[in-house]
Amino acid sequence: MTRRIIAAVAALLLAAVGAVVLIGVVRDADTRARAGEELVDVLVVDSEIAPGTSVADLGGSVSVEQVPGRLLAPGAVTDLAALQDQVATASLLPGEQLVTGRFAKPADLAPAGTVLAPDGMVEVSVSLDGQRAVGGVLKAGDKVGVQLTEEAAAEGGVSSYSVFAVFNDVLVTRVVAPAEGDPSGLYTVTLALSPEDAEVVVLGMTSQAIWLSLEKAAMGDAGQTPSTTTVTLGDDQ
Repeated sequence: MTRRIIAAVAALLLAAVGAVVLIGVVRDADTRARAGEELVDVLVVDSEIAPGTSVADLGGSVSVEQVPGRLLAPGAVTDLAALQDQVATASLLPGEQLVTGRFAKPADLAPAGTVLAPDGMVEVSVSLDGQRAVGGVLKAGDKVGVQLTEEAAAEGGVSSYSVFAVFNDVLVTRVVAPAEGDPSGLYTVTLALSPEDAEVVVLGMTSQAIWLSLEKAAMGDAGQTPSTTTVTLGDDQ
């Protein structure tokens, strides 16, 4: 009986020792395998990055680390130049690899049927009937002229009108058409303007009439400073 107990204990000890030796051999083999792996550079997030952050502002939030090639994420980025002029489309957390799928150009993020206003511009919406909205053919991305008119004092029963401000090369960022079948409906046209020009247009909406004219791309360069002119129409015109 005693011999059987001793034999059983000896067997258990041998099994335990064998298991430890096997684990050690496996770990040693894994270590040797990792030592032979190729390491590659990748940009990794150091501090949280908020959605909409420009790639130009990522310098202090990412760093280059080396990882085994088998752990490289699809679309991993090794140089911020690959993401030039793009922004983050989601929150990026510390430890994440930078991947191309989490970035996009701002223009690609605009809702369908709209374009983004250039930096430094503000958007103003005007509601116009079809005649003053170029017959309703306007769409996002078009360039228009904006004419602001006012009625001068009437003389001899005849009124005269003045075009007191003209803005050229104004970007249309969105257009909302009236309900189908509504002949008296208004078009809501959103324009990208400098803050100063927006003030003039807003004042024009409150007391004067606004007319839009469709311009060709060659009319002027984007960001052109609008000119101001006055034309008076009377009964002798």
